[in-house]
Amino acid sequence: MIERHEHLGRLLTDAATRLGPGPPWLVLGVVPLDRPPAGSGLAAGTGLADGDALRRWVRRHVDAWPAPIGIASEPPEPHPDRAVFTPPGRAAGTYYCELHADGSALGALQVGTLRASPTDGGEVWAIGEGALAWITIALLRLLTSYATRADETGSGEGAVEAVVIPATGDGRVVPMEVWNHDGGTYGRAGVRRPAAAGTARRTVGLAACSSPALTATARPLVLDLLRRFGLSESRHIDPAGVLRRRHFTGHDELIHTWADAIGVPSEP
Repeated sequence: MIERHEHLGRLLTDAATRLGPGPPWLVLGVVPLDRPPAGSGLAAGTGLADGDALRRWVRRHVDAWPAPIGIASEPPEPHPDRAVFTPPGRAAGTYYCELHADGSALGALQVGTLRASPTDGGEVWAIGEGALAWITIALLRLLTSYATRADETGSGEGAVEAVVIPATGDGRVVPMEVWNHDGGTYGRAGVRRPAAAGTARRTVGLAACSSPALTATARPLVLDLLRRFGLSESRHIDPAGVLRRRHFTGHDELIHTWADAIGVPSEP
């Protein structure tokens, strides 16, 4: 068990060295804790050898997302132990995804927009609270579904870790803030983070992440991330795991369609 948790830490650390510059990254990794015995045929079960089939499987997940994301729009880069989805030519930007033969997986999306802070006029990366919520949910479902695909029993648990990694690449350190529409205007909520905001780690039931319990399972991860920015509650997921669509300002219908497509509860 300790070995699997250490593997999760290495997964995120190694991926961080491969992420491109630009906006901050929201990164989520999953490692199944009930590791199948050696020689179980797990690598064949994941379908790594058939890159096109794996690409189609990923697209079925991503096509339902409430924002167009290009993961698996191109065939994966094949490696002996993993398949990697990146933008064409490994150009920096938007997404990164690793699916490993042992059932572990990692996904990363760039989040945040450069804005002048209304507090002091300084330049900050504004990370939408709603984006942080839905991306965490979407990545959790995708990556745990892959872990379940690798272990067809789907009855085990997975260790999950999420982190917001600050922007890199041009030598500048631009602080990060979570922004929302609380109070009627889009602005900062919580505290400013000049560097990495720390990780959020949980153990989840893999089967629950492919059920209506997905949002309730994701909520503690979202809260852990928000706490790194000084927030104690989520405006977008209630304690029962219901998505509060009205707080996804301007995107409530997209969230409604997505919630219905993946079978999770939502309310106006």
